[in-house]
Amino acid sequence: PDGHKAEDQAEGTNVAAYFDRGWCYTEQCWASLTKDGCLSLDLGLMNNGKEYDCFSLIDDCVQDGGRPPPLHPSRFAAELEKKS
Repeated sequence: PDGHKAEDQAEGTNVAAYFDRGWCYTEQCWASLTKDGCLSLDLGLMNNGKEYDCFSLIDDCVQDGGRPPPLHPSRFAAELEKKS
């Protein structure tokens, strides 16, 4: 997380960025199979100091324009190999 230095973490700790981690990538892919595109939100896109209602939150935080199509298993495996 922000504010924590990689070198200060216990040995074996995964210090990769969130979307560079294999498990997080896998969960994101699974969620995109079933979740409505407007409900797959990246809350990191929220603006500090802005008050949100349901609709403005969706407008600002929908990931990459909505739900992507599922990956072919071999493409998924290739992408997963790039993760930690």
